[in-house]
Amino acid sequence: MSMSPMEEGEPVGKRRVTAEDLFEIHVLGDVAQHPTQHLAAVVVTRLDAEDNRERSCIWKVHTDSGEAALWTAGGNSDTQPAWSPDGRWLAFLSDRHGDQPQLYVLPLSGGEAIPVTGVATGVREFRWSPDGRSIAFTANVPEWADAVDARDKTPGEKSPRERYTADVKVIRRAWYRLDGVGYFGDRRNHLHVVDLTRLVSDRRPLASPYQTNKLDVEFPVTRLTEGPFDVDSFDWLPNMEAIIFAGNLEPDADETRNQHLYRLPLAGRGTSARAPEAVERLYGAPTFATQPAVSPDGRFVAFYGHNQEFRGYTQWNVWIYDLEERIARCLTAKLDAAFTDVSLSDMRGTQHCGLTWSEDQKHVFSLLSARGTTQLVRVDVETGACLPVTDGDACVQTYSMNQRTSSAIIVRAESTTPGALYMLEVPLGTGDRPAIRPLYDWNRAWLDTVMLASPVKCRCETPDGSVEGWVLLPPNPPPTEGYPTVVQVHGGPMAMYGEQFFLEFQCLAAAGIAVVYCNPHGSLGYGQAFCSAIQGRWGTVDFADLEAFVDAALEQFPLSHTRLAIAGGSYGGYMAAWAIGHTKRYQAAVVMRACVNEYSMFGTCDVGFEDLYDFGVTPWQAPERYLEMSPLSYADEMNVPVLILHAENDLRCPIEQAEQLYMALRIRNVPVEFVRFPDESHGMSRNGKPWHRVYRLEKIQSFLMKELGLCRRDADGQAMA
Repeated sequence: MSMSPMEEGEPVGKRRVTAEDLFEIHVLGDVAQHPTQHLAAVVVTRLDAEDNRERSCIWKVHTDSGEAALWTAGGNSDTQPAWSPDGRWLAFLSDRHGDQPQLYVLPLSGGEAIPVTGVATGVREFRWSPDGRSIAFTANVPEWADAVDARDKTPGEKSPRERYTADVKVIRRAWYRLDGVGYFGDRRNHLHVVDLTRLVSDRRPLASPYQTNKLDVEFPVTRLTEGPFDVDSFDWLPNMEAIIFAGNLEPDADETRNQHLYRLPLAGRGTSARAPEAVERLYGAPTFATQPAVSPDGRFVAFYGHNQEFRGYTQWNVWIYDLEERIARCLTAKLDAAFTDVSLSDMRGTQHCGLTWSEDQKHVFSLLSARGTTQLVRVDVETGACLPVTDGDACVQTYSMNQRTSSAIIVRAESTTPGALYMLEVPLGTGDRPAIRPLYDWNRAWLDTVMLASPVKCRCETPDGSVEGWVLLPPNPPPTEGYPTVVQVHGGPMAMYGEQFFLEFQCLAAAGIAVVYCNPHGSLGYGQAFCSAIQGRWGTVDFADLEAFVDAALEQFPLSHTRLAIAGGSYGGYMAAWAIGHTKRYQAAVVMRACVNEYSMFGTCDVGFEDLYDFGVTPWQAPERYLEMSPLSYADEMNVPVLILHAENDLRCPIEQAEQLYMALRIRNVPVEFVRFPDESHGMSRNGKPWHRVYRLEKIQSFLMKELGLCRRDADGQAMA
């Protein structure tokens, strides 16, 4: 590890970052490159301080000139843009006329966006048909097409019984709720298709595109699947004779969490919902498959998959399924790499990107995460060779290619840049590396006004290998005894810190607190063995990695040895609580949305039963196994001030976890403060209500400033600047 050069003064004319900069930052989401023209549609999200909500709009960017202009602004949320195959129409989701996202179609030639669905529960994902005359989509609906759910009726349609019992939940499934979604019970994600013939054929203009009560006449919707299963992701065959989808029609789907590939035959427009027996499973694929992408000639299906060797710790690989030979082949088995973007940030949009076939079918494009960066790569379909298309200390968050796959639009983030839009020409030769051309940076004006700290990437050796991480030093010169420091631990643990922007870290650095963060065992991006090493073994080699990295950072950087705190969320919150129960080096801890009692988590977490595969036994069969891996079991060793932050609607790490830790510390008179956020889920730090997020950032900052001696306290014990 090497020491970062220090700046003696602050940049002239720039100010320090604050939590309220959350309202100044533009966050980029999905991008859609036009199939043939120099044009891209980009989702840009900002937070509205007055209305306390996100607002997402679609921008039109000219990829030849870099000019950008706002295209849609008709609702609170316009997302997931997708061009029709001929490029004449842009489809997207919007909640502009209701609470649920519906499909809208916007003509490239100009005019208003036209609503084409009115599904009671909204549209989830969608794909244009190859002929551009319809759109297939998923929606969360009752299992069977003829079932009537009172929740889908308008208030005027409900009887008194329905009005006052529709909120009753009857649970039969093992997996019946999901954090950020809520309780879905027996509802399932099923395929539908909306017919756009009257719109795209130009036979006649619509009399009134906003008469949503006539949508079923103008744009008929047909349900394609029904039964006790979910459609996860899907793609059309080019001849439109079938749709390939990922799901699980087996009765033990909830428990196994397996996911297979299926072929759904289509008999043309007007096809009725297909019962499970009409769906054909594609045998030979691995036990987990997702995000199928059909080749241009319709013979092959590229997808991400694995055989659940390490359950949730298993890296995704790129596979190919031959629909003629009925065999699957893993293209990337020898690479020991994590495909897709697994890097973390508290300032990024919702992005949907998977695999893309090259026009000549010789390659498949994907994102790949490795050692703190995420790059766009292309995988040779014959050899499995993986060629990076991008490089550098950055994370490519999403991408979109044109019809010929000769160019790509990417959203690229760095540690001091939340994300900007770039374009590159895709290399034709095996050794070519294209130049990346900046297109547009919505955050440039803000970046020019604020003072940001740049982290130093470093590595330290441990008995179990090496650990990679970063040290973020404040912009001011270090105190004589070194910077007060907080060690941040990421969640997952199957994820990675990377070259991504973190507003939380920048706010801490602006307050004079150094931030140390790393990727211990359990993180993705460093190989399968590195990630799965802590399956059922939290608090072992991962904790040793963390402590070794902190030791090395304290030795090489101007950090205080006596003013040191630890913080983290989810698994990171687990590690923060674990640390203060196993070492005396930390003077304070911030425990956020944490798991602290593995025993109770088994039954209260939305996917708690997954621990059965990690431990091999249930908590009642071997309580000692669960309790010895629970930070709560070591509460008697926790004696430093603790700040607990937790969302009340967290279904991943339910708030009972925070309540248990709080009471264990409170009855022992350990200084502890418990902050509860109502109507928020596990992902609040990334997608919660804006002012809750601001309050959270300020609370972390003020707590650490107080406990690390950076400010005085007022009469109520609160930190003062």
